[in-house]
Amino acid sequence: MPKFPPIPRLSIVIPIGRDIAAFESTLISVLENPVDRSEILVCHDGSYQDPFELGDEIKFVIADSENPLELISAGASQARGRFVHVLADGLCATNGWSDKALEQFEAYDCGVVAPVIRNESDDTIVSAGWSDRVTGLCKSANRGRRSVEESKSQQAGAYLQGSFWRRELLRSLTDSLTTTDLLEASYAFHHIANKAGWKCSVASKSELLYAEDTLPWDAPSLRRGMRTQCVKNHFSNGGWSKSLSAALWSAIASVTRPGQIVEAIGRGVAPIVSTSLAQRVRPNQVASSNQDENIVSMNFRTQAHDQSRHRRAA
Repeated sequence: MPKFPPIPRLSIVIPIGRDIAAFESTLISVLENPVDRSEILVCHDGSYQDPFELGDEIKFVIADSENPLELISAGASQARGRFVHVLADGLCATNGWSDKALEQFEAYDCGVVAPVIRNESDDTIVSAGWSDRVTGLCKSANRGRRSVEESKSQQAGAYLQGSFWRRELLRSLTDSLTTTDLLEASYAFHHIANKAGWKCSVASKSELLYAEDTLPWDAPSLRRGMRTQCVKNHFSNGGWSKSLSAALWSAIASVTRPGQIVEAIGRGVAPIVSTSLAQRVRPNQVASSNQDENIVSMNFRTQAHDQSRHRRAA
């Protein structure tokens, strides 16, 4: 008989990416650090065969897509917990990592929580959420530090790939944007939720481990610069003037870091893709934080299937 709790408080959603070994290390870490009143949902496109026969401990959700955002959307649609934790390939859980994160939701307007991601070798911070800086947008905060330093002048955000959410907020957000880029989704979700009054909190005592000292989506690139600046322009009514100005200041600030220059160039030409983003962002259905649980979700784009039911039907 499946070991799923009757009424879970937390749903842990693990979308399977291209790196199966990284996915399995993430899954094993969650199984080794069990959370009371939780359920684990593994989301995939139908190609994963469950070689370890974990169907009694894990709920497998099949989505009609390999798009990572669609996989997360499918998991959120099947989640029964009031809160949802998204955990991407390669991010590993630690003992009690979810407790301090869930405490942050005691604030009525806290919609998302960012845990601290540390390097598994030297314990330095890889990311404590993200922040906007002159050198780049949506960049890992506190990277390379030993402890989290909070700044009132910098607004913190959470990377979707490793974050905790109010379930209904996440459900509605996944239907507000069409993209295959989770960095773009992270940045856009932040702006959409923020306009609805929701805030992000960093849980300094909630820790995940990662093998490298830099997250893959944090590496500078032309595409990264274009996507992040385009999102910023969309929600702040920016255009060529703001983009070129941001690119100039970013290039100046990055003069000692040549690798960052290409991202600055991307920010400068961001308006080229503004029409594309405008077509992919739909009027959001996210209610004000004052309405708390009264969040209206649209019909999900992804049809999610409970794999266990699918198997029984077969």
